[in-house]
Amino acid sequence: MDEPLGISSGRKKALQAVEDKEELEPVENPETIEDVVSAVDEISVPRVMSPPRETVETIESAYSDLPDEAKPHYLQDDMLLRRVNSARRQFNDWMGKRRRMAEMPSPVEAGRAYYPTKNAQNRSRLEQESREELEEKIDRVRAAARGGQQRALNEIGSSVGEQTKKERESQRGEMRSRLEKDDVVKFRNPSLQVGRVVRVNQKSVRVRYPNPRAGASCPLTGEEQPEETEDRIQLDSEYLELLDVDTVEEGEALVDK
Repeated sequence: MDEPLGISSGRKKALQAVEDKEELEPVENPETIEDVVSAVDEISVPRVMSPPRETVETIESAYSDLPDEAKPHYLQDDMLLRRVNSARRQFNDWMGKRRRMAEMPSPVEAGRAYYPTKNAQNRSRLEQESREELEEKIDRVRAAARGGQQRALNEIGSSVGEQTKKERESQRGEMRSRLEKDDVVKFRNPSLQVGRVVRVNQKSVRVRYPNPRAGASCPLTGEEQPEETEDRIQLDSEYLELLDVDTVEEGEALVDK
């Protein structure tokens, strides 16, 4: 198209970016998670609209948390693909309206006396409405990405709850295999603490650590609180961490006692 006289730098860049962006085609039969992610990432225009990263991250997270046998079902999830393609069609609609809005010169460029105010306002309104509808469709993709995880699990006769249970069991088993009596660990209870392992159980670990109330009187018995206390920490706690007693000052202090 012929470039309008006096086109501003900002409008020129936006118009060029939109014109350089090709319309998106429907996605069919994706073979990898990268195909699905790319289909969503493409809903963007450099310098004009950023890729919907939160939606992409939801898709990647939902897929990675699935067992291998459920992943092919996720890639072919009908609702997820329909919503991705719906968002891509809406992106094409918005892009056309965004192009027409960018073609409209500003009052400074056109001269206020000759500026078609109503036409400019109408183009801006249509672009805004299309953008809002696009954002709604992207949100629906994100919802379908979360729901697709359960639908994929249903295909293999499982559920999110069952997979969560298996994951927690795996975390407990991994931590149980690493811990031994007198190991030094960091944990929250509820504040950050460092203590020694007393006993490793099936689902938890018994730890002894400095008593934050040492020396104070017990409100029930009146007896002085001991220097150390014990508690049970779940093996699958995200805050439970095995420390290297050769390099951790707190660990060395505890081990030397």
